[in-house]
Amino acid sequence: MYPATEPAMEPNAPLPMMLSETHHFSFTGSGREYFKIWMVNLFLSVATLGIYSAWAKVRRLQYFDRNTQLAGAVFDFDGNPVAIFRGRVLAVILLGAYQYAFGFSFAVGLAVVLMLFASLPFLMRGALRFRLRNTRYRGLRFGFNGAPAGAYAAYLPPLLMFLGPAVLVALDPSGRTVLYIFLLYLVWPLMHGAMKRYQHQHLQFGSLDSSFEVNKRSFYIPYLKALGLGLLAILAMALVMGIGMAVTTTKYRFITALFSGLLGGYLTYLLAGPYLQVRIGNLAWSATTLPGVTISSHLKARAYMKLQLVNSVLTLLTLGLYRPFAVVRAYRYRLAHITVTTIGSFEQAVAGVANNGSASADGVADFLGVDLSW
Repeated sequence: MYPATEPAMEPNAPLPMMLSETHHFSFTGSGREYFKIWMVNLFLSVATLGIYSAWAKVRRLQYFDRNTQLAGAVFDFDGNPVAIFRGRVLAVILLGAYQYAFGFSFAVGLAVVLMLFASLPFLMRGALRFRLRNTRYRGLRFGFNGAPAGAYAAYLPPLLMFLGPAVLVALDPSGRTVLYIFLLYLVWPLMHGAMKRYQHQHLQFGSLDSSFEVNKRSFYIPYLKALGLGLLAILAMALVMGIGMAVTTTKYRFITALFSGLLGGYLTYLLAGPYLQVRIGNLAWSATTLPGVTISSHLKARAYMKLQLVNSVLTLLTLGLYRPFAVVRAYRYRLAHITVTTIGSFEQAVAGVANNGSASADGVADFLGVDLSW
C-alpha cells in the first residue's frame, strides 16, 4: 500500500493567518518596598556627598525593571554604576564651566559654549545607548543605532535655545538681543518632535529595528492645549489674587500677591506638566513599532493629572517622605495604560531574533555611553 499523502495546497490558496495577541504590562513592586530602597539610597548619597548616587540609580533601575512584567517575563538592568558616576562628574564639570566661564573672559566663555555644542549631542546619544544596551528582556538586549549626525541635528537647536542667551548677554550686556533667542520657543514643539523622532526611530530589540511614523507638526497640538490649561490656571489665580488684594490691608498685600503667584505657577505646572507627559507619551509610543510588534499608549490626561495632584499634595504634607510611594503609583499607572500587540504569541514574534552586537561592542558602549541623567 502506498502511504497516505496530504492533499496538495492550491497555488493561490491563502496562507494561514496568525492571530494577534495583546499583552499588558504589570508591576509587582510596592511603595513600601521602594521606600526602603529609597531611604537607604538617600542616606548613603548624603553621607558620601553624592558619590553613592550613581550606585543608588542602578539599584532603583534594577528594582523597577525586575518588577516590570510583560507576557510572563521580566526586564532587567545591568549597567555599570562607575559609568554613571563618570557621567555625573563630567556633567558637574560642564555645568561649572558654563556657569563661570564668562566671568573670566568672553573668549573663555565662548570657547566653553562651543565645547558644549560640540560634546553634548554626542554625550546625549551615548546616554541613550548606555541605558538601552544595559536593559534586557527575555535574554535579548535593547539597543540604539542612531547616528551621531542625527544627534547633532536633533539636539543642537534646543541647546542653542538654552545656551544662546549667555553668549548674547556677553556680546550685549543691555540684554536687548536676548529677546531674539526667545523666538525659538515658538518652534519648540518642532524641536521636541525632532528629538522624539531621533529617539524612537532608532530603538532596537535584539536584531529588530524600530520605525516611527508621526509628523513633527503634530506636537503643536498638545503644547497649544497645555498652553490653554496654563492660561486658565493663571486667570484663576489672578482672580484669587484680586479678591485677596481687595480684602487684605496694605501691609499684607505683598504677601498675598507673592503667595497667589507661587500658587498659580505651581498649579500651572500641575496641570500643564502631566497633560504634556500624557499627550506626548501617547503620541510618541503609539507611533513606535517593531517588526511584528505594535505598541499602544492610551494614558488618560484627566486621571493622570488627578493622580499627580494627589501625589504632590501628599509629598508636601509628609515633607517628601511620600515621594517613593508617589513614584510607584505614577509608574504603575503608566504601565497599566500601555499595551504591546504581537503577531501570534510573544514567543513567535521574537523567534529567531538574535542579540545585536557583541561583547566587545557592549564594553565600548559601557565606556563611551556615560549616563548624564540624575
